[in-house]
Amino acid sequence: MEVIISVALIALLMTALMTFYWESAKVRDQAAAQADRTQIARQVLNHIAAELRGCVGFDQVGFPVEQRLRGTRREISFLTTALPSPEQYQVFRETDDLPPGHHDLRQVDYKLWIDEDEQTEDGEPVVGGILRKIKRTLNQFIVEEDEPEQLRTDLWSHELAYLEFRYFDGAEWDIQWDITEGNSLPQLVQVIVGFESVTAEELEDADLQENPLNATDRIEEWHPDRYSVIVRIPAADRFFSSRFQRVQQQLLGDTLGVEGLQP
Repeated sequence: MEVIISVALIALLMTALMTFYWESAKVRDQAAAQADRTQIARQVLNHIAAELRGCVGFDQVGFPVEQRLRGTRREISFLTTALPSPEQYQVFRETDDLPPGHHDLRQVDYKLWIDEDEQTEDGEPVVGGILRKIKRTLNQFIVEEDEPEQLRTDLWSHELAYLEFRYFDGAEWDIQWDITEGNSLPQLVQVIVGFESVTAEELEDADLQENPLNATDRIEEWHPDRYSVIVRIPAADRFFSSRFQRVQQQLLGDTLGVEGLQP
């Protein structure tokens, strides 16, 4: 009887000990996975923010490209400055073939890759990650679409299935930005990335119809898997000229709409 009781107590203690170690290992794995997700999101956000801080917004500065920031809720395109490549610091001899000159401006595009032909069983979109396209815009030779050195498209972070941009003009936020005159940069750009896939409702902006972006009683829904950063654009006009341009475009559009309704 004493042996049976001893074996039962030992088995009970071993079970409790193994349960403790198993729960500890499970919590450790969850913490490590969360740390990895946070690191991925932080690296992507920091890189996008660094490129946004270097973007320029004047429409005409003597170059044959559109130098302005265009964006929607799911994609953005802008012209940004880049550090010189390592070959620019290399010392060449007189007999060496010099590499072609490069400008420090690059056109960078970010968008959420969504398969238009496929859907999940629940009717939700299939997302493959974040696409980043970089184009060397101003160099000594013509940029061709089939030249990988001049136009490069990369799939960034296939783990990320959510991407959103918001633009602040100094008075209110918006999910679209396209100004063609003057300093075309917003004052702030908010970038949001997440790991859970974007829903069909969010793609159609139905969530903003129920909860408007600039509503005074807006309650921002909290998503534990999403990360965001707000980037201030140093090249934006401090006198908020982009705000005046947007108001002018809206008034012009309203005027044309009213005139179009008249017989």
